[in-house]
Amino acid sequence: MVNKELHTILKSIGERAKGKELTFKKNSQVFFDILESNNNSFKEFKEEIRKEWEQFKFKNQNRIIKKTYSTFFFHFFHDYFKFYLQKFCGFDTNSLDLIIKEKISDDQLFLEYSYYISPEEQEYFKEFSEAFNNNANGIASPFGYLYLVVAILGVNLRMLLEEKFYVVLDGAILENGESDNIINFLIVIKNSHDELYNNYYHMYLYYFLKYFKDVPKTFHDKLLDGRDKVYEIALNEYSFAKDKLVDLLYFFYKKCNLLQNFSPLLDFLNFVCSRVEDSVFPKLDIIKKEFLQNFDYTNEKKNSLLRIFDTIDKKSTLYSTFQSNNLPSQQFNLFLLYTKYFFGSGSLEALEVGDLLFLPEDFKIGLNKINKKLDNVINANTIKDVQEFLDNFSIISNLENPNLFFKIIFNKDLSQINYDFFRAFLHSINTSIKRLIESENKILEENPINEPLTFKVVVDHICRMLYVLIDKIFIRKLPGQASKNFIDPRSRYIGRNIALRVLELFIFSDLNVSDDVWPDVIISLNKDTLLKDLDNYNIQIPEKHFYQYEDFDRFLITFNFLSSNNLIFEEWLISGLIIPINNFILKIRGLIKECGKKSEPYEVLRDYLIENTNDMENIQDLEFICRQISVIWENLR
Repeated sequence: MVNKELHTILKSIGERAKGKELTFKKNSQVFFDILESNNNSFKEFKEEIRKEWEQFKFKNQNRIIKKTYSTFFFHFFHDYFKFYLQKFCGFDTNSLDLIIKEKISDDQLFLEYSYYISPEEQEYFKEFSEAFNNNANGIASPFGYLYLVVAILGVNLRMLLEEKFYVVLDGAILENGESDNIINFLIVIKNSHDELYNNYYHMYLYYFLKYFKDVPKTFHDKLLDGRDKVYEIALNEYSFAKDKLVDLLYFFYKKCNLLQNFSPLLDFLNFVCSRVEDSVFPKLDIIKKEFLQNFDYTNEKKNSLLRIFDTIDKKSTLYSTFQSNNLPSQQFNLFLLYTKYFFGSGSLEALEVGDLLFLPEDFKIGLNKINKKLDNVINANTIKDVQEFLDNFSIISNLENPNLFFKIIFNKDLSQINYDFFRAFLHSINTSIKRLIESENKILEENPINEPLTFKVVVDHICRMLYVLIDKIFIRKLPGQASKNFIDPRSRYIGRNIALRVLELFIFSDLNVSDDVWPDVIISLNKDTLLKDLDNYNIQIPEKHFYQYEDFDRFLITFNFLSSNNLIFEEWLISGLIIPINNFILKIRGLIKECGKKSEPYEVLRDYLIENTNDMENIQDLEFICRQISVIWENLR
């Protein structure tokens, strides 16, 4: 039976956030207020949990081997979760199934669920999303709401138990069927590693603040202590790393299988393989000699697995190159980077038949379909025009607000375009890998001895290969003993740096993005505290150095939640980039023709931009930029 309370809650969130940009933070504040309105019921719920925890701790006093919160939640979390969803969140828990719960270690518990979303609930979420013109980045979706309520439950449980753990929705996939919609999701209860992340923050801040003047030495010294503490933690944890690696890779195995893609592994795999390339060992040789030789597989199957690993490695390298530029102050450079990569040649042929795209045939088919609907077909000249436009487009970095151009051309801000890129790019990476597995199976089936490679089997083998690589180059009795495994053993790969690299492997389970963006993520998460601290010294840090709440929401949605409605990159390249840019080029070209010799091309462009924005900056700067960009239209004179 549908819980009508869901509609009331979503409506309340929508009304309170009306006219504002929807974020998880804003939703959290509203939902906390809703819980407070159930004051007595929610207090009773928390009191019941507190009593059971006290009983658990009392029994623990007499145990020789002490049990932790993971054991407590193994027994009680599902019941708490069901009651919480039904009583306070508006879900119908008759539609909730606990698929499996696994106590991985003393500080880690996995619970995998599925939830059937009824037609009525689908309508509630559709109405909720439409209230924000579908521009809520997935926050108004079922998994967006589910993430919110799980996070708030986790905060309350952490405060009640006074233990250092997080409860997070670590992945969700919405499967859209003809007759039903099911959301499968993974809840992870894990150590929050407060000491590590507090000191990691200080370490990153130490380097970050070097770019700003007038930071007192005493403040710097405090941060330097944090950096030293990180190394101390890394050295202390090193001896436990080999055993914990099994749990870490099992986490990636679980998450990949839940989402049915390799995205959770890409940055981690790139991190590992990049370090192997710094070692004295050939990567594929390690896999052949120390992993595959342990299996009674045919040579064809071993070679298939090697090709799949090598392909994922190469794709992860390209992906991580883009991801490492996904910094708050580098969003425009990121846009230029991937547009230069795909349009730099100005060749339609390179997109349709070359190896530039993962799925060139899909691009060609998609373009042919779209061209049948367009008045101005996209052809080789179009791609050349787009390339020339983008070559001159870098000049807009001189504007304080380059979003002026993006909102007019794409009707979106720059950050949203970049996250649309990542979402589509990941979809194509995963689609191409799945097709590779299919093609390898066609080779394998020629020999009846070979069993086919399923997605699950491939993920399992990739995780095991990564374990072997890590063990080979990083793990010894002491970290200094592993230095000899690297080409540069006396600087980058001295003992304490190796210990830190090993510690960082585990951070990927919390920050499942490129390690190049970790500093900005961690500093941005602590922005309010930092600005307050620096205010005492009259030091101002521009907002461009911080991720905004909307960026964190996009991180979360892009890299953890999936639906079956995403475009592949080859489709997005056409609809998201080529068509909007071409329409803009044609629009200005048409206006120039209308004006004839009465106005210069740059004046036409400038006037059009001024007419179509309410956010105008210095007219002189805009005029200078329009002079540079208008080169593409000069040949019309």
